Amino acid sequence: MTFSKYSYITMFVVFSINFFPGLCFTTFVFGDSLVDAGNNDYIFTLSKADSPPYGIDFKPSGGQPTGRFTNGRTISDIIGEYLGAESFPPPFLAPNTESDTIFTGINYASGAAGILDETGFLFLGRIPLREQVKHFKESRDYIVKVKGENETMKLLKEAIFSLTFGSNDIINYFQPSIPFFGSNKVALSDYLDHMISNLTIHLKELHELGARKFVVVGVGPLGCIPFVRAVQFVRGEKCSEEVNEVIEAYNVRLSGLVGELNQEFGPKTMFVYANSYAVFMKIIVNYRQYG
Repeated sequence: MTFSKYSYITMFVVFSINFFPGLCFTTFVFGDSLVDAGNNDYIFTLSKADSPPYGIDFKPSGGQPTGRFTNGRTISDIIGEYLGAESFPPPFLAPNTESDTIFTGINYASGAAGILDETGFLFLGRIPLREQVKHFKESRDYIVKVKGENETMKLLKEAIFSLTFGSNDIINYFQPSIPFFGSNKVALSDYLDHMISNLTIHLKELHELGARKFVVVGVGPLGCIPFVRAVQFVRGEKCSEEVNEVIEAYNVRLSGLVGELNQEFGPKTMFVYANSYAVFMKIIVNYRQYG
């Protein structure tokens, strides 16, 4: 995934230059395993990244696992470093997270988490979007105690809120039903609408709490990952066209939501849609170009 992450940087930097003048490095990261910085290390879950080869290329830890679901940095780590951040937002649940880090950023992401509360239940513990927003509220309360409401609002107005969700929700829809856990599924279109509806609620909640700069990341081509290709019985080197078509349908809804929110909240708020699907597909199709 290394090359795909670096391509993601280019996309994000362009957005930053165009939409985030005077960019600061207070970042609040919400999401799943793509951006989890170690929160799952502190909950009871089957979704953990606390053993090698995770972390083998992460220099700050000397190659030891940090709870990141990658050999090195997460997407959000790479972007922050590329833009000049001197440190990575620490996981919210880490007991050694110093209070001052709240002013440079916090990571609330959790592996196996989704937009919907029920997503990832097979992994037992995970922190869904609703709980991650709740954790942000706790951080906000602390900032208010230290700096007051007015200064807190100024800080949050300049901070970047990134949300990387949806992959696990869609995977959960396509994975085989498990006996005794129920097998009735809602219509796919209704399911995607349900995802968007829940995401909208939480985005508006974050806005009400003071967030003004959002990066909302679309879902990548999950039809090309090994798990999905296996459960969809895809042979050879092909991707699951069925799953990718669903993801494209979801991303159209998500992009539309971003446009609607920009209109609703006006010029003092900016929602940016990050088209990760196009970036990853370019790499998959032109893999030789990327080594």
